[in-house]
Amino acid sequence: MPDEFVGFIEPKDLAEFHICMDRMDPDKVIKWREFLVPLKRGLRTYPPPLPDQKYKRTYNLKRNWQYAVHSPRHAEMTNPATYAGWVQGVEQAQIHEGRWPIAVKVANVRLEEFIKSISEKIGRIWIR
Repeated sequence: MPDEFVGFIEPKDLAEFHICMDRMDPDKVIKWREFLVPLKRGLRTYPPPLPDQKYKRTYNLKRNWQYAVHSPRHAEMTNPATYAGWVQGVEQAQIHEGRWPIAVKVANVRLEEFIKSISEKIGRIWIR
């Protein structure tokens, strides 16, 4: 049988809790642009051309990175270029391996930093 936790909230504690929760408006604490703008910048960086590269870059991949914030708890980064997955996806084409960043790996690193910043903001709010 799992351990059980029982807690009681006194009315004065409940009022204080509501005050703290009001300070934690997700729109104020979670600022998606702080995460998405640097992520987009990082994904738009091209590696140097290969030696004797004959392909002329169109920079279409770079121009197609876009993000949308749907709610305080939901945002997404996409690239509608049909070949984006072969260049920056988990299953890169061999020619791109090790040269182009894998989007999800870059996002995970940035997400850890973003979550840490949110945690710090929440900590400052709760300390007040």
